[in-house]
Amino acid sequence: MSEDRRTEHPFHMYEAIQAQPEAFAHVVERNEAAMDEFATGIADCERLFIIGIGTSFHAARTGEHLVRAYGGGPDVRVMHSFDFALYGPPLGPGDCVVAVSHRGSKRYTAAALARARESGCRTALVTGEGGSGAGSADAAFITVAQEKSSAHTVSYTGSVAMLALLAGSIGLHRTGGDTLPGDLLREEIPAALREALGTEAAVEMLAREHVGRRRIWLAGGGPSAATAEETALKIKETSYLQAEGMSAETLMHGPFQCVEDEDLFVLAAPSGTARDRTLEVADLASEIGAPCVVVSDEAAGLPRNAASILVPPVPEPFTALTCLLPLQLFTYHLALARGTNPDSFRAEDPRFARADISGRL
Repeated sequence: MSEDRRTEHPFHMYEAIQAQPEAFAHVVERNEAAMDEFATGIADCERLFIIGIGTSFHAARTGEHLVRAYGGGPDVRVMHSFDFALYGPPLGPGDCVVAVSHRGSKRYTAAALARARESGCRTALVTGEGGSGAGSADAAFITVAQEKSSAHTVSYTGSVAMLALLAGSIGLHRTGGDTLPGDLLREEIPAALREALGTEAAVEMLAREHVGRRRIWLAGGGPSAATAEETALKIKETSYLQAEGMSAETLMHGPFQCVEDEDLFVLAAPSGTARDRTLEVADLASEIGAPCVVVSDEAAGLPRNAASILVPPVPEPFTALTCLLPLQLFTYHLALARGTNPDSFRAEDPRFARADISGRL
């Protein structure tokens, strides 16, 4: 990124978004050997739990899809750390628990790991550089430097890169074959992410056009449902607008009835099993007069009455990243258009400074 570009976008969130392609490749390179060693010991585990909170929970959900696609068939399950710590299933030495926590200090992630270790499980923590919980698990895998923005972006991508590496490593040991080629992780996905960042001009225009919407509905299916939820979280964190992210099917079963024509729909609909069903939401939005934006890697079949953002094609689990990057930029430009600070977590507002959530996490 040029110095002029940094001056134009002074917020840390922007720099973190731009850093993601290189961060993905770096995380894979720095952890390949250690992850292979860890995977050797857990490849035959009875159950693999991936847990997290907030953005880390969305990364865990994406990791579940990656392990199912490339892990050679283990019983993989994703849970929120809070639920796992307080209401989780009985555990045993045949289970493995992988926690995702960029800072490594979240109360219930630590409690979940402690519960897993007391039950004799193999444990791992995916965390950022300097994360405080590195000693709470049998193995710690380091992603990226701690983010300066409260709206985490590059740490999410770093965590997904680590979980992709975990999936491929498990698959290699379970099947004896290379289920996830290294070139895909080291070269193809970073290149696709760089290309996805090229959508910025288009999403900036859309952000300025739609900043006044009553509510933003985000939907997708499979990995894209996690993308919808993560984008909604980022909108809430940065511009404080009303945003709801969920699976397209969930949206149709009740939530759609509270939609109004002054709302906006944003659909993550890349090639894959859920694409056709997700695009049906665009038809429904059109019927009630609400505009729609579709992010996809395939131009064919997109609704004519919706704005479209095209990203490069990648295997479906990785569309959780290629579709997300334009939506992170959309989120960032919504904040700029609204005049909010996307880095601050609303700390400049005295009410929210008094209601400091950070000490309770």
